Amino acid sequence: MKDLDDRSDTSWPELRDAVLGLLALMLIAGLYEASRPSGISSNVVAKEQASPADPFAPRTYVIPPGPEAAFALQERMINSVPGDVIQLEAGTYQFEGQLDVTCANLTIRGRGQDKTVLSFRGQNVGSEGLVATGDAFVIEDLAIEDSVGNAIKVLGADGVVFRRVRTEWTRGPHADNGAYGIYPVQCKNVLIEDCIAIAASDAGVYVGQSEDVIVRGCRAEQNVAGIEIENTLRADVYDNVAINNTGGVLVFDLPGLQLTNGGHVRVFRNRIVENNTANFAPPGNMVASVPSGCGLMVMATDDVEVFDNEIADNNTVSVLIVSFLVTERPIKDAKYDPFPENISVHDNRILRGGGKPSGALAGLLAGVMGQSFPQVFYDGIRNPKTPPGSPPEVKLSNNGKITFANGNLADLSPQNILTGKYQLDQNLSAYTATSKALPEVKLAELPAPPENGNPAVRVYRETPQSLSAWKLFEGAPVDQKPAEGVFRYDLNTPLYSDDTAKHRFIRLPDGQPMQYQPESVFEFPVGTVIAKTFAMPHDMRDESAGQQLLETRIEEHRPDGWYGFSYIWNDDQTDARLALGGGSLMVEWIDAHGMVASNEYQIPNANQCITCHGQSGKFQPIGPTAANLNRLFEYSEGNQLAHWSAHGQLANAPDDVPAWPVFDDASSGTLSERARAWLHVNCSHCHNPNGSARTSGLDLTIYQQDAAKYGVWKSPVATGRGSGGRKFDIVPGKPDESILVYRMESDEPGIRMPNLARNMTHGTSIDLIREWIASMPQEADSPVIQNGDRP
Repeated sequence: MKDLDDRSDTSWPELRDAVLGLLALMLIAGLYEASRPSGISSNVVAKEQASPADPFAPRTYVIPPGPEAAFALQERMINSVPGDVIQLEAGTYQFEGQLDVTCANLTIRGRGQDKTVLSFRGQNVGSEGLVATGDAFVIEDLAIEDSVGNAIKVLGADGVVFRRVRTEWTRGPHADNGAYGIYPVQCKNVLIEDCIAIAASDAGVYVGQSEDVIVRGCRAEQNVAGIEIENTLRADVYDNVAINNTGGVLVFDLPGLQLTNGGHVRVFRNRIVENNTANFAPPGNMVASVPSGCGLMVMATDDVEVFDNEIADNNTVSVLIVSFLVTERPIKDAKYDPFPENISVHDNRILRGGGKPSGALAGLLAGVMGQSFPQVFYDGIRNPKTPPGSPPEVKLSNNGKITFANGNLADLSPQNILTGKYQLDQNLSAYTATSKALPEVKLAELPAPPENGNPAVRVYRETPQSLSAWKLFEGAPVDQKPAEGVFRYDLNTPLYSDDTAKHRFIRLPDGQPMQYQPESVFEFPVGTVIAKTFAMPHDMRDESAGQQLLETRIEEHRPDGWYGFSYIWNDDQTDARLALGGGSLMVEWIDAHGMVASNEYQIPNANQCITCHGQSGKFQPIGPTAANLNRLFEYSEGNQLAHWSAHGQLANAPDDVPAWPVFDDASSGTLSERARAWLHVNCSHCHNPNGSARTSGLDLTIYQQDAAKYGVWKSPVATGRGSGGRKFDIVPGKPDESILVYRMESDEPGIRMPNLARNMTHGTSIDLIREWIASMPQEADSPVIQNGDRP
């Protein structure tokens, strides 16, 4: 054996790098074991195919199916660096919780869409199957089945590839299936090719609020909408098959979203046939109004070119072109254009169809059309600002011998029909025209990996394995007594977390104070540590009965930003171990009524923390804001903010800081103020213009003063069965018709909100929101902007 100092064949730097690489891999395995949930003890980890000396170099990891694969896969997603490939083998992988990906330039690959199956049957954590937020995300050659919500969601990424992916709900069409199968939203440069989507209760392939999109070679069947392009700029949809859906291909624009008006969409060389499946969307959803038997539907979108398609045997209508006004839903978005303009339908093979019409529109027109419907129908509602004599907005040519009607729906009323004022326009020649062809969509190359790799991985590998190493507490840990240099804080209105008690702490670097901010979270110096321990009191009636410590979440401010992770307390309550992969704990206690209660308490994994704490892609604290901290606190000699200012822990705070109310104390604020404060704390970390739920257009921050944006008469966008059959987030005076209340009252995965880190419902807050909505003045009709006020 050669001596370690014998460097004749191997240089010392090479040997050093190899040893450091081995130590790094051992540390990764240690993190994996440390974050393993209770009940898993095997030391099996993902197999590595390449072993370069650099521990942060990209590799291919092979994860075989098996009882530990779910945890191994999430752990690998947490520890991925740009350029990594996660290879899944043939077989079925079973998951109980949502998978979360944050790393850029990551590829997840299976052995085939019928060979590698990720099954979420029985899912009880999260509201999606897989969620990705990193740029240059590639997923290929696998299937995702039976998620409680959307199958695969990619949010805000530049460069997205879905290739040979199948999403399916295996029981077939059902209202309780997830809303979307393949779901990129607010993305750029999206390629979806050779994929299959089956039985989504909204859309099998759905692209929303995105730019530069290609959907090609896909098959969508037994969905409510086969392929849907919504509020999207520049999309090519071609060489696909949409069959046996309620509606084959939909091109929509909806109001109230961040990307307001889409357009420049080409739909060509597709087979859109036999889309006659009964509509099984949950009532209240937008697609619930799509008539069964609809081939292609364009609503409100401008500049759409439809050509060289086979559109056949769709029982209600082959091509339906309508304004948003036909939905009779409110429009409170001044930028939104509800009228379809420059729609060109040419050189298609439109065959049969319209012989067995269904839906509200067909029923409305049955008196003037009889028992059949035209193959191409246009509602005829134009922008009233359109100059008289302008060319038609719908242009038709070379589609064979088709039947056509302009419904002139603006004039359709029983009185107009009786008096003969209403006239159905079936003069196809008036619409026989052509438009300039739209340009081909071209995608940019996938973005290069970031130069700094995935800095979170470096932080995770340096993070102490035990909470005690942070030296935050002194004495018995169960007492949660802060160590020197650590101070407590409390909030007026806290986040509800399954009836747990919370102990909150801040440690500032020596001599460096927090900087006051009037509305946002305080500006904390680098080196700050924020800790929050979740504990379950043994007896809600008796504080002296003690508590069980469950987890402590750490937020650390490093020079390059904030990072967060959780520690799970051991049974002896002597220390807590790092749990990057999250976990769960069964907890029992005596509730306020003296009854035994229990809950499977959920601890989020490191990537799930981004769901709530990620604002515009960056992790940051969300709790410590001045107005919610402005209160008396027993540990701070009076007012909390004043105490910190006096002791040099807070700088630049004025004397007249506003205070948010205590949500369940009527003396602390008005009903509306208390309700808005609760929604801000519990919901707005996601529902804000930069949060993970920004795509919904719902802004629940306390500073949002536009009632439509915080939900009043707002239609849902991607709610799925979370709508509960209700059409609006908030209906004034009617909490039982408001989606907001329905989702707060539910404890079902895929419906409940918030959808992570909550299993139980909170009666006190539900009563508050119910009372607030009930107090809103009822309006005879929902407020729709008049035609002349629109763009």
